[in-house]
Amino acid sequence: MAEGLLIVGVLAGVGGGKSTAARLLGEAAGGRVLDADRVVADLLEDPQVLAELEVAAGGTLRLADGRLDRAALAARIFAHREARRRVEAVLHPRVRARHWADLERIEREQPGCVVVLDVPLLLEGGLAEICDFLVFVAAADDLRAARACARHGWSREEWQRREAAQATLAAKRTRADAILHNEAGIEELRAQCADLASRLRDLPTRPLRVRWPAPEEAPPSQGTR
Repeated sequence: MAEGLLIVGVLAGVGGGKSTAARLLGEAAGGRVLDADRVVADLLEDPQVLAELEVAAGGTLRLADGRLDRAALAARIFAHREARRRVEAVLHPRVRARHWADLERIEREQPGCVVVLDVPLLLEGGLAEICDFLVFVAAADDLRAARACARHGWSREEWQRREAAQATLAAKRTRADAILHNEAGIEELRAQCADLASRLRDLPTRPLRVRWPAPEEAPPSQGTR
C-alpha cells in the first residue's frame, strides 16, 4: 500500500479558473481538494481573529450586526501594502495550521492520496514548497478580467489591483510542471485534468512530516519548487 501523500498545487492569475481546475483535477485523480478560501471564511467568523484583523488593518471592520465587513477589509488591504502584510500575518499562520492538520488527517486515513491545494497565494505563502507537482491554469487577460468582474462585481481597476497583489503570471508559469488551458469551456478543461491525473498516478508519494515537519512552522524551502 502506498504511504504518504502526493500534493499538487494549482496556480493561476485572478479569474483564471484555479478553483474550477482544482476541483476537476481532484475528481479526476480520485483525490481530495483543500480550499484555502473556505478556511479563511471559517476564520473570519471567529471574534478573536476579527479583533486581531481590526488592529492589523488599523480601523473598524464590522458591520452593524458585528460581522466582518469584507468590502472594508478588501479596500484597506489592497490600498495599503503594509496593512495587507499585517493582515496576512494574522491569517496565514492559522490557515497553514489548518492545512497541516487536514493533510495529517488525510495521510492517516487515506495513505497514498492525491491532495490538490486550491490556495490563492501558493507561492507567496510558501505552500508551493510542500508540493510534488505544480500546475498553472492559463487564460487570456481579457477573459480572466471579464470572469472575475462578472463573478464578484468588481471594476476592471479592482481586478488589476488584486492581480498586482499576487506573484506575476510569469513567475507562476515558470514554477509550473504542467499547464492547463482554460479558454474553451469546462468540458475541455475537464478533459485536460483527466489527462493530467493519469500522469500523476506515476509519481511517488512522500510523508507530510518529511516536507513540512510541524504546523507551527512555515514549510521549509526544498530547493526544487
